[in-house]
Amino acid sequence: MAATSKQLDPSTLKAFENAAAGHDGVLSDPSGELIIKPCTGTEVEFYQQTLQDYPDFAELMPAFMGTLQLGAPAQAADITAVNEFVENNQAQKDKQLHGSKIATESAIVLENLEHGFSKPNVLDLKLGARLYADGTAPEKAERLDKVASETTTGSLNFRIAGMKVWNGQSFDTYDKFYGRKFDADNVKDGFATFFSGLITGLRKDEAAELLETIEAEVAKARNALERLESRMYSASILIVYEGDTAALENLMGGVPKTPRLQEKAPTLGEVQQSEDEEEAEDEDEPPMAYQVKMIDFAHATWTPGQGKDENVITGLKNIEKQMDMLITRVTG
Repeated sequence: MAATSKQLDPSTLKAFENAAAGHDGVLSDPSGELIIKPCTGTEVEFYQQTLQDYPDFAELMPAFMGTLQLGAPAQAADITAVNEFVENNQAQKDKQLHGSKIATESAIVLENLEHGFSKPNVLDLKLGARLYADGTAPEKAERLDKVASETTTGSLNFRIAGMKVWNGQSFDTYDKFYGRKFDADNVKDGFATFFSGLITGLRKDEAAELLETIEAEVAKARNALERLESRMYSASILIVYEGDTAALENLMGGVPKTPRLQEKAPTLGEVQQSEDEEEAEDEDEPPMAYQVKMIDFAHATWTPGQGKDENVITGLKNIEKQMDMLITRVTG
């Protein structure tokens, strides 16, 4: 994603109410293109280091636009600096539903992965059997271990953390407790619920094609992590697809189905095109059928010399198996 100069006025921000899971306190800019998420310094550092040292993996994350101090006086916050950082480093382009608000005035400004969809269906899958890093308070570690032992976190290295699904009239919302009821044998029912609109709204071959494409994106994240050395405790993979049946049918009928951020990098000549042409292209960006990205890096670090992150990789493999079973059901 090309970096652009933009200013954010904290006084214009509004609550982001469309998250499938996560903490309270997330905001959105007036356009809905960006989300402003309270964060720790560790998460900011992870985004910055990834952009600089691991640009291929950065393509699997939401576009990082900068940081914002929410406690600062209401004035325009210039995020041009982070765009210069990106360019210079040749980088890319309710309480049951959510956790409590993070106690910080610092926020990270990210691409809103739901922007561009008519009715975005969203699934948040929390990765790993172990959800905490070394040094975590014993009582918190014990609590997280207990949740893991009672859910698919422990048995499959992933858990449905939350989801929302368009039913034709409104969104059905599934909180964090919904995913805790499943075990390794019946979690497939949660996947069937999330992808029900896709399965019933498209022809069998089209549904299978889109499911296979989404699974391929999950595999892309796994393949990347198998080549890298990291620890990403409590990270998630977020799956979004178009929940409006008519819009989805139109997309599958010929409009480009891949996310804008997955498109081929522009040539030098294309980058140097006039500003008016760039603005026109932005206005004409096609709608998307899906997005798949890794998110939530508050407890993530790159760990050279420590080997790959089997904790997360195993979860991604098991998500792929769930997708395989669903595709077999659709095509069988």
